[in-house]
Amino acid sequence: MIKKISLCAVLAIGLNASGYKVPEQSNDAVSLLSSNVATSFGPDAAYYNPANMVFLPDYRHYFENDLAWFHINRLKFKANDGKEITSTDFDSMATTFHFVSPSFYEDWRFGLSLAVPAGIGIGWDDPDAAFTGKLFKLKVVELNPSVAYRLSDTIGVGVGLRAVYTKGKVVTEVYGLGDRHLKGDSVDYGYNLALSYKPTENLAFAATYRSKVDLSIKGDAHISGGAAFNALVGTYDGAVSVKIPLPAALVLATSYKINDTTLLFAYERTFWSDFKGYDFEYSGNKPQTIYFQRLFDDKVERNYRDTNTFRFGVNHDLNKKYRIMGGFVYDEKAAKDSRSASFDLPDTKAYAFSLGLNYQATENLELNVGGLYQYRKKSEATLKGADLSRGVPAPKEIKGEFDTGNVWIISSGLKYKF
Repeated sequence: MIKKISLCAVLAIGLNASGYKVPEQSNDAVSLLSSNVATSFGPDAAYYNPANMVFLPDYRHYFENDLAWFHINRLKFKANDGKEITSTDFDSMATTFHFVSPSFYEDWRFGLSLAVPAGIGIGWDDPDAAFTGKLFKLKVVELNPSVAYRLSDTIGVGVGLRAVYTKGKVVTEVYGLGDRHLKGDSVDYGYNLALSYKPTENLAFAATYRSKVDLSIKGDAHISGGAAFNALVGTYDGAVSVKIPLPAALVLATSYKINDTTLLFAYERTFWSDFKGYDFEYSGNKPQTIYFQRLFDDKVERNYRDTNTFRFGVNHDLNKKYRIMGGFVYDEKAAKDSRSASFDLPDTKAYAFSLGLNYQATENLELNVGGLYQYRKKSEATLKGADLSRGVPAPKEIKGEFDTGNVWIISSGLKYKF
């Protein structure tokens, strides 16, 4: 569920429950749509549920490396006045890594994950859309070291540190008269907690929590245009910053194995209501004109609610060599109202379907491939624009509907024990 940028682009992490958050950080997660929380089938336990590291059946070094291709189809916006606007499409590659140590100390195991938990690339050439989203690119990379301890034969606990690096770029354009270029990055920190309970050999329960991370993005802004624009609005070339929360998430999960088939379910509650909007702080000598404030300096208000995501997965062992997987997800919309959608971050309900295959090539080597398709529903939107009919910028609203969209992820990778 995907969905790389600047100060503004970092919003993709906290604004899009169904579009730009990327829960799938391993091949099993792609194939099972991240329902593999109560039961883990490899070292991605270090990311999804560190407590499960103590229950992995092999106590040697265990690592996994995956490569995924992401594709977001062009998105169409249909205005109520009949105008249609189409975005550019987006393709990207991302690699993830997971490692679980042997039990160096009795009942203790250590893990490390390198993940790409969010990202987006979207652009609009139409002047109305370019006013708030001509170019929007975001890349978020998370380093997640973790440790797990076995309390008993049935209970394991885990804790991890989240080191989140964010980098991006955003460009907005005022109807060909002038534009704004933003770029910035940051490193911010959080934590994650995990608990696993296995009352029987076939039944498992789990709870995980990822803390909120306050992203403190700092970078540079350049705002300028033609002579008339510069005289009316002003120019800026200097430092800029913005603070945005990467919201917390709670997952409650269970799994049950019937013969060679494991049924998985995970309920995720994402606390998007922590996000109330964002406000760029220009620490240089900014223009004091009313038009600079209206166009570039007013706080952007957002009205979001906490959302629920329901993840279902099936894992079936065909034999000792092959394991097949499938999944389904329903993801709720975060925006409470049409004014909380935008050209840079359209928000909508979404459904996803997945399939995957794991091949045990040798005793120590596994090869895997998986794919998912996400269908995004239509969504009404009231978007921000500018009216220049009187020669000076005045606010205007663009009402309409984002059309259905879809996202594809194809993943392949390997797991190795030594």
